[in-house]
Amino acid sequence: MYLLNSAVISDTSTTKLYRLGERRYTLDRTYGTREWIYVQMKGGAIAVGEGVMQENGTDLFQVGKHAVTTPNARMVGVAAHAIAENSFGWVLKDGRGYCASDGTTTADTIQATAASGRFTDGTAVTSENGVWALETESPAGAGGLFLALIHF
Repeated sequence: MYLLNSAVISDTSTTKLYRLGERRYTLDRTYGTREWIYVQMKGGAIAVGEGVMQENGTDLFQVGKHAVTTPNARMVGVAAHAIAENSFGWVLKDGRGYCASDGTTTADTIQATAASGRFTDGTAVTSENGVWALETESPAGAGGLFLALIHF
């Protein structure tokens, strides 16, 4: 297991500092062990809590904001910080973290992807997207963040 300094997680760069798809782990008293994956943003910037997926027609781990409302095997992770278009950075692949709500997040529910890049209440049948809400969004409504278990 390769550990990454927690301070490096929020670093972004316009030049590639690690191999795309490289995975690292952080250990944290609050969130426990978390797995991160190194990506390049394509097709727009990403905000805190928004989901990212493999972008069509790009190299592996060149990702964009997810813009689908159905389960999708191309999901890569959730942004823990903003990453500008064409920049490189780390996204949360597995562990506890914050996700952005599309306005309907109920605690203790599986979350479906929304076309906005955010997440919304779903069902296990239609949304195998790897996000389980641990709390209701705050502030309430679209864009509010909620603590979740993330697993992609």
